[in-house]
Amino acid sequence: MQSSDDSFSMRVRVFKHTYLYGPKVLFTSVIKDEDFNRVLDMKPARPRSLISRVLARTLWFWPRIEDARGWVVSTNGTRWDPEIYLHDHRTKLIEQVLERTSVGHSLMELGCNCGSDMAQLYSYGFRNLMGVDASGTALKLFARQYPNTFDHVHPKHDLFQRYLLKQADKSVDFIYSNGATIELVHPSFPIVAQMCRVARRGILLDLSERQQGYPRDYTAQMQKQGFSLTYTDKPTRPTDKSHIFVFLSRS
Repeated sequence: MQSSDDSFSMRVRVFKHTYLYGPKVLFTSVIKDEDFNRVLDMKPARPRSLISRVLARTLWFWPRIEDARGWVVSTNGTRWDPEIYLHDHRTKLIEQVLERTSVGHSLMELGCNCGSDMAQLYSYGFRNLMGVDASGTALKLFARQYPNTFDHVHPKHDLFQRYLLKQADKSVDFIYSNGATIELVHPSFPIVAQMCRVARRGILLDLSERQQGYPRDYTAQMQKQGFSLTYTDKPTRPTDKSHIFVFLSRS
């Protein structure tokens, strides 16, 4: 059973990651294309000024993207080995995507990895698909395993932060993601606000409350951005498992 101390600590973490972060302009003024490229190319971070190093140490919300390196370097034998995510069954997340959308809708997958979920949607007739992943190894596996889907979609090799910032407002009907990816995005980047800016109709997520790096109150953040929680299989008590959350636009 979860102790009261653990519960209090988790509430503090959720509050911190939900409400105590800098504005988008701070992120875009600090993190540049060369920083994204260095992470994606698995190169050391660029030398920073003394002031920047001090700010990064003293302000927990100072912009950073280093958490993505785990996914970037994911290779065979690591705990993020892309082959682990190969499957031919319909996950709970994809079940909800199929239930809530139609083949005429445009869909964006954040963290498409080796392409198993997107390939299933492609097999059901979806063609207006977009995807992004930080792992070049995963995308190479995607191209080998599901060549038709890969050649049609041309998923991007990028970090979510830069990928979302490049998208136009309300440019896709639905966004879906396995939360193990977006929950590793440092709160210095307003990932929820950016997803809500880009999505026109809804956002479907598979989230873990306690197992990922930066737990947030997604429901409160979505509500603030005009998206309401319409479905979840989350139990009353927090657990270590992930759960499905479906947010639909109120507009």
